[in-house]
Amino acid sequence: RGEATRISTGAHIPIGADGVLIVENSEVSGATLVATEPVIPGRHIRKAGFDFSEGDCVLSAGTPIGAAQIALARSAGYGSAPVARRPNVAILECGDELVSDPEDCPPDRLPASNGAMLAAMAEKAGAEVIRIGPVRDTRKSLHKAMDNAGTADLVITSGGASVGKHDLVKPVLEERGADLAFWKVAIRPGKPLMVAKHGGQLFLGLPGNPVSSYVTAFLFMLPAIRRFQGVTDALPRAVMLPAGADIPPGKSRQEFLRGRMTCGSAVPIDETDSSALNALAHAELLIDRPIDANRVKTGTPVPVFWL
Repeated sequence: RGEATRISTGAHIPIGADGVLIVENSEVSGATLVATEPVIPGRHIRKAGFDFSEGDCVLSAGTPIGAAQIALARSAGYGSAPVARRPNVAILECGDELVSDPEDCPPDRLPASNGAMLAAMAEKAGAEVIRIGPVRDTRKSLHKAMDNAGTADLVITSGGASVGKHDLVKPVLEERGADLAFWKVAIRPGKPLMVAKHGGQLFLGLPGNPVSSYVTAFLFMLPAIRRFQGVTDALPRAVMLPAGADIPPGKSRQEFLRGRMTCGSAVPIDETDSSALNALAHAELLIDRPIDANRVKTGTPVPVFWL
């Protein structure tokens, strides 16, 4: 009692000591220590088991591994840990109108953009991606492209999933013996969405309009990639933010409005066309508008998804 000894941050507390005085709050003169603040028992001491105890599960199966999780695993004594394999994703960009080189695109064609967009989203989610296309709007070309997808866990098609004469994804999948789970969903943008299975492969047929393709990829492709990696809570989570402007009533389809964060509020972007990439590129969030939702007044909380 009444004695002290010098230790460094992170050291074991000497037997008999019950408090720590930080050096900034001390004055030492010879063998005399003067505390310039009270020494409170237990202060600045991290007890054994403070962070986790022996036998605790520090990271459950399905937990995404990032920098903090790596540090936690190592601090718990693990030099390695079993992880899920990165899923293989093949992205097929369909359309006779598409040109692969955006710097060499004639006026009657369109630069292919969806494939690069979807690949960036999938890679950020942890997938290994191969891009195929642009794929011509013929059965032969689609069959060949799907053959080139090999044994990819997830095959994404962009375009060709609607009902026009050039929309051949559905009939080609049927010719290949795929089991169609569903086709068309009551959302906007993104109605012509298709999901099918063939063997061990999952097929997602996304719309060709770029905003529709992005929104359906956010809502369907990214959760599928997370599930392939063993993530248990794979769906995007909405948060509530006050509406930054009046929002009209909902319609017959669930709508996802592009929006921006302004002064703590979710402000819808006026341009809602499903081809408006400029509006999408400046969007920070999606405002979820359920079917037949009531009109929203400025300041009312609304569910949003961060992009």
